[in-house]
Amino acid sequence: MIQAILIDDEPFALKNLQSVLEKYCPQVMVSATAASVTDGLEKIRKLKPDLVFLDIELSGQNSFELLDQLSEPDFEKIFVTAHSHFGIQAVKHNASDYVLKPIDKAELIDAVDKAERRIYTRRILREQQAYIKNNRLALPTLEGLLFVDLNKVMYCESDGRYTRFYLTAQEKKILVSKNIGEYEVILPAAKFVRIHSQYIVNLDHVEKYLKGRGGSVVLSNGTELEVSARKKDHFLGSFEL
Repeated sequence: MIQAILIDDEPFALKNLQSVLEKYCPQVMVSATAASVTDGLEKIRKLKPDLVFLDIELSGQNSFELLDQLSEPDFEKIFVTAHSHFGIQAVKHNASDYVLKPIDKAELIDAVDKAERRIYTRRILREQQAYIKNNRLALPTLEGLLFVDLNKVMYCESDGRYTRFYLTAQEKKILVSKNIGEYEVILPAAKFVRIHSQYIVNLDHVEKYLKGRGGSVVLSNGTELEVSARKKDHFLGSFEL
């Protein structure tokens, strides 16, 4: 769920926005509403939302003043306003989107989808900071967290909702309760490259590339993995040939 706060000084506009969100964006849970800069600031600092919907003009002040009082806003922003001329300021405040009143449901759905993707990326980056420290990766297993030297990870293999890690030590395998798409974001892109829907490889362990439509790679332990045609150029580009 996406925790959201709605900020607008018009009660009808607040009620309408909340109603449209409930009907068409069920992934959004409205934690609170606010009608002023002061009230909005208080609720943002207290509730720490994922997403804030902001009208721009707020009883003699505006929502840009609100955002300027937050040193590092850690949430996505969607401006919902009757005024079209604030677009540049919205961009400068790194808004996910800008929706004009009266609200068009398709535009609102699209704006929420954009914000959701950015929220997901933000969460993954937080996880990356939490799971990777001092070149060591924390892998969540059934027994707890296993701390692994990134240099010892040869490759990862998709196993449905899980990911299987193959390590250099005795060719050890570890099954982890996260899908491979999440690890594509978490693992450092300079060293780990997705070569197929099934595989992410550690470039330091790639010893040979064999030509083909997509081709294949041979790793330091002799394992050969297919490279998809769609991923071929990106993989070869990682070596800056």
